[in-house]
Amino acid sequence: MPLLLLLSAATFVVGMGAFAVIGVISPMSRDLGLGPVGASWVMSAYAIAYALGSPLLTSATGRLDRRTVLVAGLALFSLGLAVSALATNATMLYVGRIVTAVGSGLYSPTAAGVAIASVPAERRGQALAIIYGGLTLAQVLGLPAGSYLGYRLGWAPVFGMVGAVAAAMTVALALKVPRAIPVAPARLADLVSTLATPRLAFAVLLTASIMSAAWIPYTFLAPIIEEKTGGGPQLVALLLVVYGLGSVAGNALGGHLTDRIGANRALIVATILPVPMMAAVTLLPWGTPWLGGLLLFGWACFGWSMSVPQQARLVALDPDRTQVLLSLSAACIYVGASLGATIAGLAKSAGGIPGIGIAAVLAGLVGIAHLLLLLARESRPAVAG
Repeated sequence: MPLLLLLSAATFVVGMGAFAVIGVISPMSRDLGLGPVGASWVMSAYAIAYALGSPLLTSATGRLDRRTVLVAGLALFSLGLAVSALATNATMLYVGRIVTAVGSGLYSPTAAGVAIASVPAERRGQALAIIYGGLTLAQVLGLPAGSYLGYRLGWAPVFGMVGAVAAAMTVALALKVPRAIPVAPARLADLVSTLATPRLAFAVLLTASIMSAAWIPYTFLAPIIEEKTGGGPQLVALLLVVYGLGSVAGNALGGHLTDRIGANRALIVATILPVPMMAAVTLLPWGTPWLGGLLLFGWACFGWSMSVPQQARLVALDPDRTQVLLSLSAACIYVGASLGATIAGLAKSAGGIPGIGIAAVLAGLVGIAHLLLLLARESRPAVAG
C-alpha cells in the first residue's frame, strides 16, 4: 500500500502539470502574444507528444528496471515544467510542453504496470483505482488551483511550483521504489505486433472511442453551465468542482466494480450509463443549479468509472504485453480528447449547446457499439487451424 500511495501522489503531480495549464491560458496568451490557435497548441502539443511518445518510449525502455523508468519519466516531466516556466516565447513554451508530455507518457503507464504487479490479481482494480485516483484528484484541484494561483502570482510560478514538487517526487521515487519489480518487459517489436494484431488494436482503440464522446461536452463544460444556469464565474467554478468530485467517485466506483463483477461488466456500465447523462446535461433544462450539480456529478461518476476496467481488461487480454497495452491505452485518451474537442467545436458552431449534446450522444452510441462488437468477437469460440 505505501508504494501505491507514493505512485498515486506522483500521478497527482503529473495531473497537475497537465490540467493546471487550462486555468492560466488567458494570462499566458496575453504575456506571450498567443492568438486562439496558438493558445490551443499549448494543449495540442502536449496531447500529440504524449500520444506518439508514450507507446514508443515505453517499448524502447521495456528492458530497463521499472524504478529507473519511473524516475527518468518524472525527471523529464519536471524538466519540461522548468522550461515552460522560463519560456519567453511560444516556441520555448511548446518545447517545454512536449518534454513534459514525454515524461508523463513514460511515467504513467509504467506506474500502472508497477501497481498491477505489486498486488494479487483479485486486487488489480483497487490498485489501479488508487493510482488513477491521483489523476482524477488533480482534475478537481488542478484547474481551479492553477487558475487562482495563475491570476494571483502569474502563470510562470504555477509551472515552477509544480515542477519543484515533481522534482521532489522524483527523489522520493528513487529512494522508495524497490528494484527488480517483476513487470513483463516491453520491446519495440511488441508495439509493432500489438498494433498489427486486430484483436488487441481494436480493444485499445475502445479508449479513444469512449473518451472522444466524453470530451465533446467536456470541452465546453463552462459555457454549458453558464447557459443552463445563467450564473457567473463563482457558480461555474462551484459546479466544475462538483464535476471533479464526481470524477473522483467514478474512479473509485470503477475499481470497486472491476473487482466485484469483472472488468467486462464494469466496462458495460461505464460505457452505457454516461450517454443518457450527457444527453440530460446538454439537452434538458436544469431548472436549478442543484439539479445541474446532480447531473454533472452523475455524468462524471459514471464516465470516469471507465478507466480502471478498461486497463484491467487490456492486461487480462495479453499479460505479456502489459506495458505496451497500457501505454497505448493512455495515448488513446489523448487521441480521443483531441478528436472530441474538434467535434465539439464543429457541433457548437452548427447547433450551439444542443448541437454539442446531439454529437455527444451519437459519439457515445459509437462507443457502445464498439464495446459490444468487442465482447461479441471475444465470446466466439476459437476456430482450430
